[in-house]
Order: sequence, then structure tokens, then C-alpha cells
Amino acid sequence: MKKLTILFLLTSLFSYAQVDYKGLIKNIEDVTIKTDIKDHFKGIPFDLEYGDLEFNDERFLRLYGVIINKVKFSSGWSGTNIDITPFDEKADYNKIKNKLIELYGVAETNVTDSRIKHNWETNDKLITLTINLEEEDEQTLGQFKDFEDFEITLKQQ
Repeated sequence: MKKLTILFLLTSLFSYAQVDYKGLIKNIEDVTIKTDIKDHFKGIPFDLEYGDLEFNDERFLRLYGVIINKVKFSSGWSGTNIDITPFDEKADYNKIKNKLIELYGVAETNVTDSRIKHNWETNDKLITLTINLEEEDEQTLGQFKDFEDFEITLKQQ
């Protein structure tokens, strides 16, 4: 019985299938208006609700090297909308903003008392990054609080 138990243990340890996690990592920046979303994210669990595809597994989702917690794809009249939720919002805000500035130039920025909204627009996409600012005793402190909206719209051609 003891030999059988040891044999079973060794068999289970050495025959366990290894998952290639690096092969499953998907870069959201590679998605275009022509991309088959289900095929591009093949192997990653998703939810389908009212025609919207939602992936929420930070092990596999990246945007310019930043870990993404959740991404939701939906079709709109202007194209495909991609709603993005970074894994560590506060730490990743500057990384994402700096990468977008590097790629698309200085954003059109709208600053109010309680939020900052950045827009980048190209021929094929519109990127909106909006954050809320900290408030205390009805005064805005001007420090990052959380993401309000991070959306990429892939335009119809």
C-alpha cells in the first residue's frame, strides 16, 4: 500500500500539465477594428453580456506592459469601445499616461476641480483617460483618487 501511494504521488507530480502562461498573455494595444476579439483572446475566460465581451484576469491582460485587471469590448455607432481597468490604478496612471504621450503626443486636457480628462485622437482611434481627484472638506487636493474612465474607441473606417 505504501509503494502504491508513493507511486501515485510521483506520477501525479511528474505528469501534471504545465500551463504556458507567457503564451496566454494578450496585449490590448494589438487589437484593431478588424481584430476577431474572441480569437485574439483565445484561452482566456470571458463573460458575454448583452453582446459585450468582458475579460477580467490580470494574469493575462496587458496594455503597454501595464497589468490590466479588466477589459470590456462593446460595439457602438462610432466603432468598437474598449473599457479598461488597470490592476493598480494609482501606480499605473502615470505609466499609462506617459506611454500614451510618447506614442500619440501631448493630449488635449480638460482640468476641473474634481477631475482631469485627457484625450488623444488619431485617424483610427480615440483614447480617453479620465481620473478623479482627492477631495477633503469640500476642497480638492489635486492628488489622484481613482480612474473614472479609461476608454479606447476603435473608429469605423
